[in-house]
Amino acid sequence: MTTDEQQFSDDSPRGRLLAGIAELVGTFEAETAREQQQAAEERAALLRDVAAQHGPERTAGELTLARAGRIRRAYKLVEEATPRLIIDAHEREGMNATEIATVLDCSPSYVSRILRERKAAAEK
Repeated sequence: MTTDEQQFSDDSPRGRLLAGIAELVGTFEAETAREQQQAAEERAALLRDVAAQHGPERTAGELTLARAGRIRRAYKLVEEATPRLIIDAHEREGMNATEIATVLDCSPSYVSRILRERKAAAEK
């Protein structure tokens, strides 16, 4: 066994250290992935809850402060995700700007702008 092989084997102090670091990194990545998944599930639950409780038939007079807070948090999540959703709908589902705008209840020019920006970024 060469000196380099000894440094990275599990039997050497350096090898044990590197193996320990690799194990810690793996544990950290797994925990981070679980936390991100849990956060995503919580955001999705919030959106489902808000959508279920506040359909188009509801009026502003029915809102309470707590419900308004949930709606505002859900709105921020949707607003953040909208460009990604537009790109996914266009690239994966083949929807055009008008179709996407209809589903999202926004203007086709907004959707077209997001798609143009995506195309420009991809060309760089």
